[in-house]
Amino acid sequence: MKKKITILSHNLSGNSFGRAYLLARVLMRRYDIEIVGTCFGNGVWPPCSNINGVTYKILEGCNYPKFFSSFNKLLKMITGDVIYAIKALPTSFGIGILKHISSRLPLVLDIDDWEVGFYLSKTKMKFIEKSLNFINPNGLPYCWLLEKMTGFADKITTVSPFLQNKFGGVIIPHGKDTETFDPKLYNSAEAKKKIAPDECKIIMYLGSPRPHKGLEDVIYALDILNRKDVIFVVIGSNPDKAYEKHLLTIGKERIRLFGMINFNDIPFYLSAADIVVIPQRALPETIGQVPAKLFDAMAMARPIISTRVSMIPQILDGGGCLFDPGDSNQLADLIEYLLSNPEKAQELGAIARERCIANYSWDRMEEDLAGIFDVL
Repeated sequence: MKKKITILSHNLSGNSFGRAYLLARVLMRRYDIEIVGTCFGNGVWPPCSNINGVTYKILEGCNYPKFFSSFNKLLKMITGDVIYAIKALPTSFGIGILKHISSRLPLVLDIDDWEVGFYLSKTKMKFIEKSLNFINPNGLPYCWLLEKMTGFADKITTVSPFLQNKFGGVIIPHGKDTETFDPKLYNSAEAKKKIAPDECKIIMYLGSPRPHKGLEDVIYALDILNRKDVIFVVIGSNPDKAYEKHLLTIGKERIRLFGMINFNDIPFYLSAADIVVIPQRALPETIGQVPAKLFDAMAMARPIISTRVSMIPQILDGGGCLFDPGDSNQLADLIEYLLSNPEKAQELGAIARERCIANYSWDRMEEDLAGIFDVL
């Protein structure tokens, strides 16, 4: 009989659910999986709305004091032999701790972001405001507290050396199904026709557009290049439509926003990209992050330009180009170089895919996760 793992997600409604979704997809190769959690929005985040063979047990999210009544309901939903809490937050790890104490079930914690770091770049007044937000179940006061309670976990997994040094544990990167993400399976010409005019060079960003992702730097770089045959395509959406409007305002005719797509469609869209950019800025919220979309681009053998932030340089290791975060001039030079040297761009993409298969495939993830869950 297979071991059953309960994956606890703090919020199934946002893009942060992507990590739980990925881990569920890999773990279900070896174990029975159920996903338990809250939705603080309009249902499950569409790109991850279902996994065949995995049960979703969902509770509507709410603020305190109403959320107190949700504790017992969530605890009763957990029927696994092992608990895997995603993020050190009250509505995932906090619930996991309560079940761990009451039922003595093994508890594993996954940390893919430094949650407190998201607040450190706020203005002083905004930080004070967030520090006094006691009605949000995952607000800063509780977030800070839960990061102090990671010792309750029997095992910890994480995504970067920064987070490993801070919290301990084993690094489990955002691996990729390299059999599905295989450029040979997709018609890049067909994908290009769907996205851009004929003969247009596509610089692509895949992911939720947010200020710390450095998308403005790409727009400024294209302004420097001033090439009419190059456009910036953003695949993904931000609930803050004001930020998307800001990008359209400064990008003008150089940018196209395609909105949210299903995870299954990602490789098709990526096949259209002449270059994939991952221009992370160096901020407290990015210092421990490893963008999951980096591995999407690597698996699809796309030429990649990214920043020297977190462990991105070590992951690429010769399979892409790097620039200093925020330096649009460097970025412009690299874009021009790769567009002018297609053979070199293709070579870098091939190296990236080889590295992804060797180090960041689902097979590799499964082996590393089995080393944790088989002994619990």
